[in-house]
Amino acid sequence: MSEARNTNHGKGRSNARQQQPPRRPVTAENVPQQAVEGIGRGAVRTSDPAGNAGARSTSGGDAAATSPLGERDQRSFGRGISRALVTRPTSATFNKAGSGGAPINVRSNYFQLIERPDMHLLQYRVDFTPEVDHPGVKKALIRVHEQTLGKYIFDGTLLYNTTRLAQPLELASRRISDGSDVKITFRLVGEIQKDDPVYSAVMNLILRRCMAMLNLVMIRRNYYDAVAREDVVGYPITIWPGYLTAIQHHEKEYLLNVEIVHKFLRRDTALDVMDKIRRDTRDDLQARIKAELVGKIVMTGYNNKTYRIDDVDFEKNASSTFHLRKEDRDVTYVAYYRDRYQQTIKVTTQPMLVSRPSRRDVNRGDDQPIYLVPELCGMTGLSEEQRNNFNLTRAVANITRVAPDRRVTTLMKFRRRLAETPEIQRELNSWGLQFENDLISCKGRILPPRALLTGGNRRIEVRDGDWSRSMHNTKMQVSVELTEWIVIHPNHMSQKVRSFVQLIQKVGGPQGFKVPEPHYVALQADRTGNYVTALQEELTRKTYDVVMCVLANNRHDTYSSIKKITLCQLGIASQVITGRILQGDERKQMSVATKVMTQIACKLGAEPWRVDVPNKPWMIAGYDTYHDARATTAVGAFVASLNSSYTRYNSSVKIHSANEEISPSFQDHMLIALKAYFFRNKDLPENIIVYRDGVGAGDIARVMETEVAAIKTACLQAGDKVKGGNYRPGISFVIVSKRINTRFFADKSGTPDNPPCGTVVDNTVTLGERFDFFLISQKVNQGTVSPTSFNVIHNSSNLPPSAHQSMAYALTQVYYNWAGTLRVPAPVQYAHKLAYLVGESVKNIPRDDLAKFPYYL
Repeated sequence: MSEARNTNHGKGRSNARQQQPPRRPVTAENVPQQAVEGIGRGAVRTSDPAGNAGARSTSGGDAAATSPLGERDQRSFGRGISRALVTRPTSATFNKAGSGGAPINVRSNYFQLIERPDMHLLQYRVDFTPEVDHPGVKKALIRVHEQTLGKYIFDGTLLYNTTRLAQPLELASRRISDGSDVKITFRLVGEIQKDDPVYSAVMNLILRRCMAMLNLVMIRRNYYDAVAREDVVGYPITIWPGYLTAIQHHEKEYLLNVEIVHKFLRRDTALDVMDKIRRDTRDDLQARIKAELVGKIVMTGYNNKTYRIDDVDFEKNASSTFHLRKEDRDVTYVAYYRDRYQQTIKVTTQPMLVSRPSRRDVNRGDDQPIYLVPELCGMTGLSEEQRNNFNLTRAVANITRVAPDRRVTTLMKFRRRLAETPEIQRELNSWGLQFENDLISCKGRILPPRALLTGGNRRIEVRDGDWSRSMHNTKMQVSVELTEWIVIHPNHMSQKVRSFVQLIQKVGGPQGFKVPEPHYVALQADRTGNYVTALQEELTRKTYDVVMCVLANNRHDTYSSIKKITLCQLGIASQVITGRILQGDERKQMSVATKVMTQIACKLGAEPWRVDVPNKPWMIAGYDTYHDARATTAVGAFVASLNSSYTRYNSSVKIHSANEEISPSFQDHMLIALKAYFFRNKDLPENIIVYRDGVGAGDIARVMETEVAAIKTACLQAGDKVKGGNYRPGISFVIVSKRINTRFFADKSGTPDNPPCGTVVDNTVTLGERFDFFLISQKVNQGTVSPTSFNVIHNSSNLPPSAHQSMAYALTQVYYNWAGTLRVPAPVQYAHKLAYLVGESVKNIPRDDLAKFPYYL
């Protein structure tokens, strides 16, 4: 929580609903082989509470409904398969390759597909009578007819083969479990040509069948190596290494992307969490349990699926009954799990977890909730307490942080496993699939960093993306005056707080930020109510420039209350720190004091440095969305530059009643930004560049239809008021994605290493239908650096590729919470900070008079 210790640096995502990994080990022995041969979702929903016999889960998905690539929107057979959205300019002369910078050869984590199936595929819808829910059972029932069907791929709903079947075709199989007869109907619904988008999905299904032959365990969409799992010593967490694979057409060739992934498998259950809350809490027990569990992801060990907890039903328990539709009878949860999964429920009085259908489930007709037994639901991901445990996070990082040389070695080992497994080679050869043996090579360029401009016309040359040492005795480019400020703290910390304030004064002087002696308010107790009372009394009695609150412990409720009062009620910048950061030796204290001093100065309007960029009347904007997994709302934050050095931003926040990623408020955001820009510059910007934090490929069309269109409308409205209707600025809209699976490796004395800061790749592994590029803007000392993907989906400003690449890199240097480069342009990170602050803590709109200051740092 401490602002002074926030080192997110653009690496995170303000998305609290992101699913966390499942918890407990799943051995290859207890997962049926059929269950890992495709990506089937498991047919239709029934009243089976386990979510296995057709119930909704967050695991897997029909190949026809969701591409395993995650990059192309492929709809169900009834609506056809849509082609990839083309955002690349259609001009025959357009070339998205930039120029300038020093050339560098890099390798990437892709293997070229040197031979692919050259065949005409037929697509059949497969239905079972009576219904069969489990995809593994479906596959077994179909497998006995291989001689009739020929060579085929079946994903649980759709079957692909090269043999034209008689229509209609009905076959019969006998289910081993109960000896009942099942009728299988094959209905031809499509014919897949070699250039059809679904062809990639079929190749991915073939590859996934091969992955299952490596004795890996499939959890959700990825495969994990149970043999290579590693326990985190001293903690109830096991980490499984695995592989993410995807075949996709890139610039000129089909490529196989292979990335190393990890799963955190916890060994505690939802019931364990409930019991801990019962031991630690006396009041509002049910509310505390819901607060802790709602929004979390659990994994059911009996079928290895993950579910989002949307509610806890205290009226039902494991002894309650439900109607088992397939058998038309009522049964208790205890009996059901005992008979179906051989699971013995020990606590029959435990309440039930509720997982409601998603919007996609409802559209598909699955509108009933799933009830889960907490005792059988393993918690996933790290708890808040675990995430705050420095020793644990360091131990986890030591396992999951893979250096470039080790990563390349692992990738090559994976390729050899494919080549040296006879069963896999037979499968690939039978379909005509063959991969290159080595990683693909790309041509990159190293862009030079922009020089920094500070006070006194001093220039700082940036090296390796860091300039923290250069700033210690350097005056700020633009300083501000701090006249009156107040420090509120617990009485027992008075001496430490005063010593820390002296350090702030000491480090502020050389940087041109004079810090006067504050007014101290000592609290007799450090309860939330004490801070609230002190803020209301002191800040209404006298006007201050800023307030600093020191908390004895990292308490989110206290932090939230302070921010709500200062930002929403009183309209004053606030700085919150915890007693933990007041510990340590003098060197550490000096570093922390420098960061706190810089944050306070920036919240008042200071600019520690600027980047040497051409001064143009442009507006640079950033947007991000925060989603609260425990609520049904989302927070959209928009920041837009006010000056030609892109260092001062106006901000606006909107709370969306629907928890959506696509913003319905972009027009309002843009009008607010244009008004603020005109008020400061007496004119409107020539060009507008919007950096939008990443959305899925399937949402790009909606972004263009909603957000890009809203910007155009806002410009027309602003032009009507200011320029008599003649205002049509150039607009560039860029989607910035951090969560990608592409990695790059440079050669350093024969050993794979991270490419240097400023490396740009705009060929080979980029996508042919996009105007996109990858940028490495940071240097990492441990692990493999993660590039950022930039996808220019609209470019009426006609900025060339080199300008987009250079601008993106320059903007990673002007985020004032970190004296170094970010993974993303500064406006994106500012929007992220603002969205997270409002969504996680404030939960209300801050006062408008703060909008021109970065109070969210």
